[in-house]
Amino acid sequence: MGRSSFTEREAKINLVNENILIEGHLTYGNFSKINTSIINPNIMGCFAYIPKMECNHGVISMDHSVNGRLKYGNTHLEFLNDRGYIEKDWGSSFPEQYIWIQANNFEKQGDSFMCSIAKIPMLGVKFNGLIANLHHNGKEYRFATYNNSKILEISHNKDGVSLKLSKKDIKLFIHAIFDTKGSLKAPTKGTMSNTIKEGLGGKISLTLTQKGKTMAEITSPYAGIEIVGYGTEVTDRKLKI
Repeated sequence: MGRSSFTEREAKINLVNENILIEGHLTYGNFSKINTSIINPNIMGCFAYIPKMECNHGVISMDHSVNGRLKYGNTHLEFLNDRGYIEKDWGSSFPEQYIWIQANNFEKQGDSFMCSIAKIPMLGVKFNGLIANLHHNGKEYRFATYNNSKILEISHNKDGVSLKLSKKDIKLFIHAIFDTKGSLKAPTKGTMSNTIKEGLGGKISLTLTQKGKTMAEITSPYAGIEIVGYGTEVTDRKLKI
């Protein structure tokens, strides 16, 4: 992007035009990687091997330290051992309907969470695909279509979304609330012609249970939240995938 450069170790940012000025240098600490295998080479699992998917997703780091400085207009920002998260998307279009949530400002450093539920077109049909990954106390909990996890409930309105996921006897309850929303350019059929709303000032609470016993209750005062294609009406739908 212009004179900016991005690597796995640092970001050098220089975005200057008549409307915006963003300059700075950020360095990253060690990345917290997700668990992978030959069968599941990335967060998409076995779906990573299917060619020409409309949208592909990758998680580079669930959590890492960020240090450096940014200048945004006349505002100077300093990052001192702050928390970072990096993911990537590639393909031709974002899904027509999806929910995306991410947070890693939990009380315990290293705890991190991401979740994506999307309507996936494949081989002439569409299905609701699930990817959710929680790092907590040094363990990874993966809820995904490819490991037979289920979306038990989706409830949403203009203020946020609540989800209930399950994998065997483990359940994850997610409650995410919008605070502020900004506009974000998004791809549609290979061009950045769509605009979606993303809130980076949201809040999230997670409850993890096994056989009805609470294993974790954690909250993050900062979260990224996107709800696209669901409208603003209140819904309470039960889905199985």
